[in-house]
Amino acid sequence: MIHGDLNEQNVIVRRRDFQSSSSPDNFGVIDFGDSERGPYVFDVAIAAVYCMLQSRIVDPLDVCGHLLAGYLSRSHQRTLTAAERAALWPCVTARLAQSLTMSAYTHSVDPTNDYVLKSATRGWTLLRRIREDTSPEQLKARLHTVLASYGYTD
Repeated sequence: MIHGDLNEQNVIVRRRDFQSSSSPDNFGVIDFGDSERGPYVFDVAIAAVYCMLQSRIVDPLDVCGHLLAGYLSRSHQRTLTAAERAALWPCVTARLAQSLTMSAYTHSVDPTNDYVLKSATRGWTLLRRIREDTSPEQLKARLHTVLASYGYTD
């Protein structure tokens, strides 16, 4: 089973010590409306898209590697296969395009719903960077470099 919509609005975190900047003590996931059987790489790609859209410090094209490193650090029993890793960037691109298309459609049906456009400006720019400005080889190399910085190798 995959969640199908891992984003910042569906993850709840709590710290016992609100003065600390340490990792959260507890976390949970809500909104299982998109849950279904599917490849784990879909959840990684979906989460990566939302993190990439939110990133203001790390280059969004490197966020995917950081998120995957976090996933791998917690998934002792489940890693991505070579085929899943090869599919990661196409899945990221597909989810980003899907999200942007759905938000444009939703806004066309209800022009008062500006909420659905909140990630459009950054999203279209990011999609352009992934599809037009960066080759698949460069994307793979960036992912490899970030994963290697955590000690993960292909």
